Amino acid sequence: MDVESIKEKANSADENITFTDDACEALTQVPDFAMDMAINHMVNAAKDQGVDTIDPAFLEANNPMG
Repeated sequence: MDVESIKEKANSADENITFTDDACEALTQVPDFAMDMAINHMVNAAKDQGVDTIDPAFLEANNPMG
């Protein structure tokens, strides 16, 4: 998936949570079939932690794959 498609999908997942451009760039490493699951996981983690902006550091800290 390209960065623009990821950006659109990620930033429409929840109106209160924004993914930075760098985070969307990092998400290009996620296989297409797992993208929705990855975005949903990050949105849920952000909600649980009271975070409204997801950046690469947040992605790394909340990566379920380690």
